[in-house]
Amino acid sequence: MNVQTRIPAQANDRARLPLSGIRVLDFTIGGAGPFATKAMADYGAEVIKIETRTHPDFPRTMGPYAGGIKDPDRSAYFTNRNSSKLSLTVNLKKPEAVAVIKKLAPSCDIVMNNFRAGVLDRLGVGYDALSQLRPDLIYVGMPLQGAGGPQGTYSGVGHTLNVLSGIYGVTGYDDDMLVGPGTNYPDHSVNPGHALVAVMGALIYRRRTGKGQYIEVAQLESTMNLVGPNVVGYSLTGKNPKPLGNESYEFFPYGLFSCADDVWLAISVRRDDQWQALCRVAGSEPFCGDAAFATNAGRMAGKAKLKPMMVAWTKKHDAFELMKQLQESGVPAGVVQNARDLVERDEQIAARGNFVTVDHPVMGPVVYNGSPSKLSKTPGRIACAPLLGEHTDYILKDMLGMADDEIAKLHEVGALE
Repeated sequence: MNVQTRIPAQANDRARLPLSGIRVLDFTIGGAGPFATKAMADYGAEVIKIETRTHPDFPRTMGPYAGGIKDPDRSAYFTNRNSSKLSLTVNLKKPEAVAVIKKLAPSCDIVMNNFRAGVLDRLGVGYDALSQLRPDLIYVGMPLQGAGGPQGTYSGVGHTLNVLSGIYGVTGYDDDMLVGPGTNYPDHSVNPGHALVAVMGALIYRRRTGKGQYIEVAQLESTMNLVGPNVVGYSLTGKNPKPLGNESYEFFPYGLFSCADDVWLAISVRRDDQWQALCRVAGSEPFCGDAAFATNAGRMAGKAKLKPMMVAWTKKHDAFELMKQLQESGVPAGVVQNARDLVERDEQIAARGNFVTVDHPVMGPVVYNGSPSKLSKTPGRIACAPLLGEHTDYILKDMLGMADDEIAKLHEVGALE
């Protein structure tokens, strides 16, 4: 399906969705910003992703790649984080490209970017420049540490945020072995989530007042919400939390236990009745008959003895089957799943229809995450991620009404690279 046929199909899909009629100028790169604009696009906003062939959005340069072929249009990471968008390639170092953006801006409701503070201002497409063209514009900046302060111009990625925010300080196994969650938490949950809430609030404010505004979402300040209880705890007690790996400060058994075939199972016993339920599943295991473990206080005190006994028991069982038995007995438990488990084995995810397969013009059928939010009247939809620059001529001609010779001149001077 080429761009000429895909565009009308996407437009028809958008017409019935909750953000239909909203146009977003998307300067975001990486994970946090694109995931926020992806959600808008999946719910019907017309999101125009601004890209450049000279420095592609770095997820386009990251695998895994379909067919093992390294190509900007074959990146699984980029494709998943940019569904339902349009792609316009411009080189903002060219004044002609800046002129294109300024011609497009008056038709846009929202502008999103997660560059370092001041980068787009220097290129001539910052809030001050574009809000003059559309006074009710909602402009969102997502700088790493905010626009002000002594580190306001610092750059980084999700890994940087994990260490600066204090997450690594509590997710390791001890002070000598720090292990963090990769980029997943700041990039794909809390940061885009806070940005989306702010945008929705600004849209409601604009509807009431007719006024736009500038929104700043400092990604570090957003990420720090994940360790909020630790901050409050330190302020009240003066004690700094120590890393516990997968365990709990308050409960046991609470953590990961190895099962047959080296598959891991999370078990979370927080109450004594849950312990009793676990023992009913475990049957004649020695720890079940030990009165010292009957209470949580006893289990915490005897953790060094109880933990290897628990592992010896779980090692005898298939993780999925043991999870089912524990859950049916009222004990929270979950298998540590991998991508194959999620796509091929998880019955709950399959029953919910979470994964959606969409045809991609280069990669063929691609499995996407479906929307985690289920709107009964206006459910979202997942449309194919764009090829690099796929919609450039369409946007210039159909949206901006530019003539073929004008577009040709922009190509000649390198403004559309």
